[in-house]
Amino acid sequence: MKVLITGGATWVRIDKVRILTNVFTGKTSVYLASYFARHGCKVTLLINTHCVERLPKDIKVIPFRYFDDLKRMLIKELKHNKYNAIIHTAAVSDYLFPHPLRNKIPSGKSKLTMELVTAPKLTNIIYHYAKGTYLVQFKLEALKSKLINKAKTSLLNNKFDAVVANSLSDLENKYQAILIDKRGTKKKIHSKKELAKILLSMAKLTQS
Repeated sequence: MKVLITGGATWVRIDKVRILTNVFTGKTSVYLASYFARHGCKVTLLINTHCVERLPKDIKVIPFRYFDDLKRMLIKELKHNKYNAIIHTAAVSDYLFPHPLRNKIPSGKSKLTMELVTAPKLTNIIYHYAKGTYLVQFKLEALKSKLINKAKTSLLNNKFDAVVANSLSDLENKYQAILIDKRGTKKKIHSKKELAKILLSMAKLTQS
């Protein structure tokens, strides 16, 4: 079974030396990639270069840094390769700085205002190029009270097969998540190992 996994944060360029990004490390994607590879899958991992750790040699690693890099590489990979499952864990920026400066913004300004624009949804690109593939997305919310409804709405809009939903508090201590499929079935997850095992099982079921 061929599996594509995305992971890590995307960067958004502001000027020659500054970026917008987030705090996520890509460790979940690395864990999933390693688990799937150990269980006989042919894994391709698209991951931010700052998140790359020691991985099994049989994992194909495609590094990226910026949002536009990930978008371009996703399109290229999905145009030229057919996958049985895609697990989109990357912490993708929701906003872009439309006109990054070629040089460094001078220091010493008393005030600096930037206007951001909404970034294109990479889930739309994945769905467009990978119809018929088993698709899993991840959804993070700050407030646990809104997590389930937001995750269900996102899953419906993106037309994926399942969503792994986390709140920030779920990630602060021991890993926790809620897995929701497109029928609305919910399952609580208590470890990355449990998550990997269930995702692999669900992906295999779609191939039978």
